[in-house]
Amino acid sequence: MAVTSRKGRGNGAGGKGTVRAAIMGACGLLGLAGSRAEATEVRSALLGYTEPNRVSAIEAIVDGNHDFSDGKILNFRLVLDALTGASANGATPASYTQTFTRPSGNGSYQTAPGETPLDDTFKDTRGALSVGLGLPLNRMTNLNFGLYGSGEHDYSSLGGNLTLTRDLHQRNTTVALHGAYFHDTIFPEGGRPDPFTPMEPEGLPKAKLSGDGTKEILDLGLGVTQVLNRKMIVYLNYTYSNVTGYQTDPYKIFSVVDPVTGDPRATDPYLYESRPDARDKHILFGKMSWHLERDIIQLSYRYFMDDWGVHSNTVDLTYRWNLSNRTFLKPHLRYYNQSATDFYRRYLVDGQALPENVSADYRLGDMHTVTYGLTYGRKLDSGNELTLRLEYYAQMGDGYPPDAIGNLKDFDLFPTVDAFIMQVGFNFSLPE
Repeated sequence: MAVTSRKGRGNGAGGKGTVRAAIMGACGLLGLAGSRAEATEVRSALLGYTEPNRVSAIEAIVDGNHDFSDGKILNFRLVLDALTGASANGATPASYTQTFTRPSGNGSYQTAPGETPLDDTFKDTRGALSVGLGLPLNRMTNLNFGLYGSGEHDYSSLGGNLTLTRDLHQRNTTVALHGAYFHDTIFPEGGRPDPFTPMEPEGLPKAKLSGDGTKEILDLGLGVTQVLNRKMIVYLNYTYSNVTGYQTDPYKIFSVVDPVTGDPRATDPYLYESRPDARDKHILFGKMSWHLERDIIQLSYRYFMDDWGVHSNTVDLTYRWNLSNRTFLKPHLRYYNQSATDFYRRYLVDGQALPENVSADYRLGDMHTVTYGLTYGRKLDSGNELTLRLEYYAQMGDGYPPDAIGNLKDFDLFPTVDAFIMQVGFNFSLPE
């Protein structure tokens, strides 16, 4: 697909008339309204996600492609989502009730003894739109380009991509070169805190960096798809990503604890985190599709490394079990593990020199996750398809590290995060 898609967090639904109007409107904007359409396919879904006692989300997506008689393909994607709940702020549990200032500086919230500090005012809504166009340069070569834009109350992103594909060896091999560029702007509630400055009590001004934060992302990649035989297809892809600019999470803090008790120190116990302003990523991805007599097995592996010290491995397996010509079940299993960044610290000890960068964000720590799921799909009499997906997700780390000090030995410093996912999807074609 030529659609540039970023930070997609869900799937959703839309009415047929609305989808048709949006697609045809996009065709007109691109100067393609005069072409005779051959087919329009639309994929839509509505997804619900919940972490008990933490974050909940509802997400919607409409994703379509419109084929023209001259070989052009228009892609279109609209995403809307809303999140609410409680998010870990990075501080450690303590033996007493802790009080934290909200990001705006107006108001505060408390955490009970022994509990992971969670900011219970986490709310966000986002809209994202992407449009792409595929152009056949000749019988074996295609050029695809796309534009992307998204916005939420404290973050915006604009970008585009370009992909050149070439078929070889009687179309048994496809080589793709792709690139993408994004410009993101971060304007957090309450401003961007100056790293390593203390979280001030409610009502007192915090030290802030001037202006909004910006981030530039450049992705470059090479992919190869190979047909091995009538039943097996293999896909390999390498992507290099360079990120420069503001990458600190303005809402995350870390605790500075007493070297004996392990509780936050009496003066300035919470400091704002700091992350590097440059990051190079390398991603190697491979996928195999094996078509059996009736069923389909798909197995993928992804290796990730960066100059922050993160190494990760992801294995994903699905089995599409076709119960009949109209119905199928698709079990899903995914395993992920990662090493921590070089600057990840669950806390710092009072008296230690401050390193150049520190983050207590558990998403940057040593961890592994597992996902179990099952999708049921049915083709309706109209030829459209209805799907239902249910999944369970668990994220785990070392909650009781051997080097924990004082009271921290008794607290879970990396509690397991469970999540439940339900998605209803509806795929259909629009009449010519």
